[in-house]
Amino acid sequence: MTAPRIGLSVPAEQIAAVLDSHVDFRVQRRLEPMQRRDPKGRHADGDVGLALAIETSGRDHRRHQIIELSLQRFRIDDGHRIVETGDRRTWLEEAAIPIQQSASGRTDLVDGDLIGRAISDAEATGILLDVDFVVTHDARATRPFVEARLPMAAGRPWVCSLSDLDWRREGFDGTRLAELIAPMGWFYEAHRAEADVSALLHMLDHRLGDGATVIGRLLDHATHPNWMVEVSEARPSARDVLEARGYRWDEYRGLWSVVLPEDAVACEIAWAKLMLYGGRREPGARRITWRERYA
Repeated sequence: MTAPRIGLSVPAEQIAAVLDSHVDFRVQRRLEPMQRRDPKGRHADGDVGLALAIETSGRDHRRHQIIELSLQRFRIDDGHRIVETGDRRTWLEEAAIPIQQSASGRTDLVDGDLIGRAISDAEATGILLDVDFVVTHDARATRPFVEARLPMAAGRPWVCSLSDLDWRREGFDGTRLAELIAPMGWFYEAHRAEADVSALLHMLDHRLGDGATVIGRLLDHATHPNWMVEVSEARPSARDVLEARGYRWDEYRGLWSVVLPEDAVACEIAWAKLMLYGGRREPGARRITWRERYA
């Protein structure tokens, strides 16, 4: 595509390069879908991931549904750089009930966009089963929707680009996908799953301050097992304390839970036993891997 020209027939890219080199300016470029090919098959043995994003008709995976599902395979080399991408696949699906007002504030889709549309269960499931791991931004919100909609693909290894990396420690001020992409030099129109997939791929390939890529750092964290501590029958007055310690309420199972590294489990169990149960019992604790995490 020919670069647009501004003013006196000066290419926009030339203007951007001059501004980007000035200390008082920072240039952001429109993010395009990632398309990379490995025609000689030099990285055929590299791990294959799947970038995934969804839009939904509401926030509860037990009552609402996916209205947009977007997927794109990618292959990484030994240095955790993305060296090859597949074709992006996106489906829309007509909602059984109108899109909630709460959802319409987070997506650009409206009910009229979805009439007569449906996700291809067989194709989407096949793609999920044919990769080594799945990556999404906020797996805790996304994975339950995907596995409820495509149960044959449940139990895959999942990586969360929101929770499996300490973005604050890496020097980023925000954690939303658009906030992370901006300081990397890009912008894009959010609120559609297919746009989020493209943004996710570019973010995964970004090099952090120490030279490691985002996907490399995420895999290092996600592949290490950790523990889930589960607190049931907690007093209502303990809510603020539990939330301050990172616990999340699971309405379906009726308990609080927090995911911790192995070296922190014993102290958390001792705290919960004393502070929540008065020494009478211990909370539940179980080891989890990336096949169970965020499910």
